[in-house]
Amino acid sequence: MTTTVKNKPQQINKPLTKKGTPTTSRKTYIEVMRIIAAFLVIVNHTNSNIFLKYSKPETLTWYLSISYFFLSKIAVPVFLMIMGGLLLEKTDSPKKSFQRAFRIFVILIVFSAIYYVYFHRNALDTMSFSDFFKVIFARRVTNAFWYLYTYLGIMIILPLLQCMAQAFSKKLMRYFLIISIGVMGFVPLFNTFFDIVPNPFFTKTFFVPLIGMVFAGFYIEHHMKITKTVFCYACLFFVSSITFEVLYTHKLWQENPNRYLLLDNRESIFITICAASFYIIFKYLSTKIEIDNTPSKVICYFGSLTFGIYLFSDLILDITKPYYTEFITSNNKLFLSTILWQIIIFISSAVITAIIKLIPGIKKYI
Repeated sequence: MTTTVKNKPQQINKPLTKKGTPTTSRKTYIEVMRIIAAFLVIVNHTNSNIFLKYSKPETLTWYLSISYFFLSKIAVPVFLMIMGGLLLEKTDSPKKSFQRAFRIFVILIVFSAIYYVYFHRNALDTMSFSDFFKVIFARRVTNAFWYLYTYLGIMIILPLLQCMAQAFSKKLMRYFLIISIGVMGFVPLFNTFFDIVPNPFFTKTFFVPLIGMVFAGFYIEHHMKITKTVFCYACLFFVSSITFEVLYTHKLWQENPNRYLLLDNRESIFITICAASFYIIFKYLSTKIEIDNTPSKVICYFGSLTFGIYLFSDLILDITKPYYTEFITSNNKLFLSTILWQIIIFISSAVITAIIKLIPGIKKYI
């Protein structure tokens, strides 16, 4: 999901390359965040068995894996914030928005078909066009593809979001974020903390947290002055959010070992705060760390592969999972083995994407 962005003259904290020169097209720190988020998507889909199946609660491995799990939850919010930081400053026509949406729609159909055939490879007689379209219309063919539906929806309404973002004053933007991320980000937690669900006739009138995350990226990128103090607070919030989620999850496990992942919600305010803090940390570091032109180009190239990595990761995951399972049964380094597996999935997906992007006409899609 790569986007070229033009720096505004008044923008604060411009990312630097060699000799302090502002980047002209792609922001290196954005690409670093994109690469990390793509890897964390894989972590999110491969890590949970460590603490659910292969390790006992209150052991070091359990604590490490549950911390790693909640860290991985920032992946999608970070992607959405990057989207907002880069796209909401633009003014796209409905035609341009339709072209963006059509690209995602084509990708959704093509890759859903690939996964559909793969998952039915041992029972080809059960496949049918009607079943395929029912699956992609009402559900999804693979776990990770829920984000494609969200991305497609945002692309359709993007011109409206752009007008809103540019019309909002800084004060109104904060009000919007308080409602969409603050209030709505706490709604999923009411049942966890108070054993009550807010009336949906009230909460459905607000903007959903996923849209709030897009606006949060725009706010951080274009309204927030990121000083050393803000950076320190971001570090504190980042660590505190994950620490709270881990410790409260342990408390929930003690209360009910069969139902303790109640904080596992991508719209939770704690996950959003953690993701926003992550964004702020990297934006601040971009003003303090100089990156030479060649490393910057390498980083931006790998950043351009992240969409393909996301598309192929579930496929590589399923292919390699039997080997991973066999390996960990004879290896007591469970946590490190899982990280190695995640790296293999990431690199394999990156290589496949890099090769496919060499095919004429394909590059603009992935």
